[in-house]
Amino acid sequence: MIHRTALLRLAAACAAGLLAPVVVQAAPPAGMVAINYNRCDASYGGWELHIWQRGPGGPAVPGVSWDNGVQQTGKNDFGVYWQVKLEDFPGGKVNYIIHKGNSKDQGGRDMQFDGNATTEIWVNNGDRNIYTSLEDAKKARAENPCK
Repeated sequence: MIHRTALLRLAAACAAGLLAPVVVQAAPPAGMVAINYNRCDASYGGWELHIWQRGPGGPAVPGVSWDNGVQQTGKNDFGVYWQVKLEDFPGGKVNYIIHKGNSKDQGGRDMQFDGNATTEIWVNNGDRNIYTSLEDAKKARAENPCK
C-alpha cells in the first residue's frame, strides 16, 4: 500500500514536470513496417531513410530519391523511427539505407529485412546488425557503449 504522503509527492512531481512521461513502444499500424534508429549523440537532424524495391540497385520506391529520402515519422524512447508501407516492397523484402547526405550508417551497406516475418526492427548507429527486438538492441548498445 502506498502511503498518502508518497502519493502526494508523486503527484506534485508529475504536475511540476519533474518526471518524464513513459513512452510505450507501439507496433506499427497494419500494412506498415517500422525502422527504429538510435544514435549515440542523440543528434537526428538530417538523417533520412532511403528505400528501394527488388534487391540491390533496384528502383527507388515512388516519391523517394537519394536526395529526397523518407523523413522521420516520429521519436520514441529509443531514438527516431520511420514507418513505410510494406506493399511498396515486392515480396516483402524491405531494402534500406539510413543516411545523412552521403554519410551512411551501418557500415554503408545496403540493408534488407523480411517485412513479412518482422514488422519492426531496431538499429544502433555504428552497428551493422539488425535487431528484431527492442531488448536485443538495448542489450547490444549496453555491451558496445558509444565512444
